[in-house]
Amino acid sequence: MVGFFSALRYWHWLLLAVLAGVALLATEILVKHEQQLTRSQQLRHEVASAGQLKAMLESELNIPLYLTVGLASYIKASGGEIDQDELDILLPGLVHQAKHIRNIGVAPGNRLQYIYPLVGNERAINLYYPDLPDQWPAVEEIIRSKQARLVGPVRLVQGGQAFIYRLPIFIPDDTYWGILRTVINIETIWSLLADNAAAQNVTIALRAKVPGKDDYGNTFFGEPDLFYDDSLLLNLAIRGADWQMAIRASGPVLNRSALLRMSLFAATLCLLMLLAWLFYSRQQLRHTATELSHSESYLRAVMDNVRDAIVVTSDDGIIEDANLSCFQLYGYPRGSLKGLHWSMLLATPQNIDEIYSATSVPEQEFEGQGLRHDSSQFELSLSRSRLVQGKQQHQLLLIRDITERKRIEKLKNDFVATVSHELRTPLTAINGALSLATGGALGDLNPSAQKMLSMAHSSCGQLNQLINDLLDTERLASGKMRFTLSQVALVPLLEQNITQITAMQHKQRLLISQDSEKAYLVIADKGRLSQVCLNLLSNAVKFSPDDSVVEIKLTEHDKMIRVSVIDQGKGISAEFLPHLFQRFAQAENHASRRHAGTGLGLAISKAIIEQMDGKIGYQRVAQGSCFYFELPAAGA
Repeated sequence: MVGFFSALRYWHWLLLAVLAGVALLATEILVKHEQQLTRSQQLRHEVASAGQLKAMLESELNIPLYLTVGLASYIKASGGEIDQDELDILLPGLVHQAKHIRNIGVAPGNRLQYIYPLVGNERAINLYYPDLPDQWPAVEEIIRSKQARLVGPVRLVQGGQAFIYRLPIFIPDDTYWGILRTVINIETIWSLLADNAAAQNVTIALRAKVPGKDDYGNTFFGEPDLFYDDSLLLNLAIRGADWQMAIRASGPVLNRSALLRMSLFAATLCLLMLLAWLFYSRQQLRHTATELSHSESYLRAVMDNVRDAIVVTSDDGIIEDANLSCFQLYGYPRGSLKGLHWSMLLATPQNIDEIYSATSVPEQEFEGQGLRHDSSQFELSLSRSRLVQGKQQHQLLLIRDITERKRIEKLKNDFVATVSHELRTPLTAINGALSLATGGALGDLNPSAQKMLSMAHSSCGQLNQLINDLLDTERLASGKMRFTLSQVALVPLLEQNITQITAMQHKQRLLISQDSEKAYLVIADKGRLSQVCLNLLSNAVKFSPDDSVVEIKLTEHDKMIRVSVIDQGKGISAEFLPHLFQRFAQAENHASRRHAGTGLGLAISKAIIEQMDGKIGYQRVAQGSCFYFELPAAGA
C-alpha cells in the first residue's frame, strides 16, 4: 500500500485534485440547475392553476352580478315602471339561474319593497336605507358615484357570511330610481374555491382594495403571508370590486435523485396543463358567446316591448337599428329602415338642424310632425342622446306619438275658454247688481243683509279673477295673447301698483329700493308687466306677517334689469319648489291654504315674462322669500 501511494507522481495527485474539484463544481452546478428548474416548474404550475382558479372565481361571482345588471337594465328600459307581478316572475328566475344568490332585494326610492325569497327576510321589508346609520353612508356613496359595488364578507343577521352587491339605478332621463341589492352566499363560493385549490395543489389568499384608496385591506380568504413573499399575484375582474389573488404551490420540492424522471414528468404535466388550459379557454369562449347571444336576445325583447319608438343611428344620422314599436308606429316593414337617414321619419326633414339644437341634452324634447310610410302625418315628441361604443359614436332617438295628448290638450283648452267666456256674461250682470245693491240703489239695508251682499260681491270678484286667469292661461297656451312692446319706466309703474295694493287695506309696508340716478327703462308690454307686478306684490303681502316690510329692489346687470320682491314670510318648502311655476300648483300647508287662490298667478306671470324675452325665478333669503324677474333694458 505504501508502494502504491509512493508510486503516484505529483502531477497525478494534482490531476485527481483537479478532477475532484471539477466533479464538485459540476455537482454544485447540477444542484443549482435542479433547484432553478424546480422553481421554474413550480412557477408554471402556479400560473396554470391561477388561470383556472381565477376564471372559476370570476365566473361564479360574475354570473349572479350580470343577472342583477340585467334586471337593472329591464327596470331602466321600463322607465322605472315595474310592479309586483313582474318582480314575482323576474326575481325567482334570477335566483334559480345563479346558484350562489341567497336573496335579491329591490329598493325603489331607497326603500326595500321587494325581496326574494321572502322567507327569513320578512323583517327587511320596507327598510329605508337612510334610516340605517351602519349602511346608509356606503349606499349614499354608491348612489353619488353611480357605480355598483360588491362589499363583504358581511356577517348576516340570519346567520352566516355573504357578499352584498348594490347597484344604483338611474332611469333614461338620468333620474335616480332606486337600488338593487343581491346577497351572494359566501360559504358555497369559499368551499368551491378551497376544493379547487386543493385539487390544484396550491395555496391561495384573497384581499380587496379599500374603496376610494389605492391600498388593499385585510385578507378575507387564506393566509395574509402569501401577499408578502414570492407568491404569484393576480388582479380579479369582479364587477363592483377590486380584488387581488395570491397563489403559491404547496407541493414538496423535488430532490436530485429523481431529476430526469421528475423533469420529464414536469414537462409532460406542463404540456397537459397547457392543453387543458386551451380546452378550458375554448369552453369559456363558447360559454361567453352563448351568454352574449342570450343577452342580445334579452335586450332585443326589452326594446321590442317598449311602447315608444327607439332608433339607433350612426353619428351622421344613418339608421343602424330600430325596435318593433318604431316599425309599427311608422308602418314600415321590419328591417327596411336600416341604412336610411333618420330624417325621413320627419314631415319636415329640412328642420333637422333645429331638432339637433333643441335636443342637445337628453332631458330636452322636440315636438313636431312625423311622416308615416303611407305619407300620413302625426304629432311626435323626440329626445336624443349620444352613445359611445369604443371609438364609435352613435345616437339614440326616442320617438313618442303624442297625437292623442295634443287632442286632449286642445279639448281641455277649448273647454276652459268656452266655459270662461260663457260665465263672464252672467257674472258681469251679477257683479253689477251686487254693486248697485251694496251702493244703496235698493235703499237702506239692515246690517245683516248689507254684510251678506258684501260677502257675495267679494266672492263674485274672486270668481271674476279666476275667469280672467283661466282666459289668460288659454290665450298664452294658444298663442293668442298679443303684446305691444315699448319703453316702460319701472319706478312709476311700481308706485302705481303699490297704490293699488295699499288700497286693499293690507297692513304691510311696501318700499322701493333703487339707485336714484338710473331711469330703469325696460322693453315690455306695460299692461302685462303691471299684471305681473301686481301678482307678485299681492302674493308678498298675502303671505307676510302684519306690520312687516315688503321690499321692491331694482338692480341692473348684463343689459338686463331685475325687479326683486322680497317679503318676510315663511318661504317656499324645498318639496314644492319644482312645482312653483306650474299651473294650478299650490303649496299644501296650513299657512298657504288659508288664502284663496287659483294657483295660476305665477304660471301666468312666468309665461308673460318669457314672452317679453325675460326670465322669472325664486330665491330663498334669510328671513322670507324673494321672487324676481328680469327684462331687457331699453337701448341694450
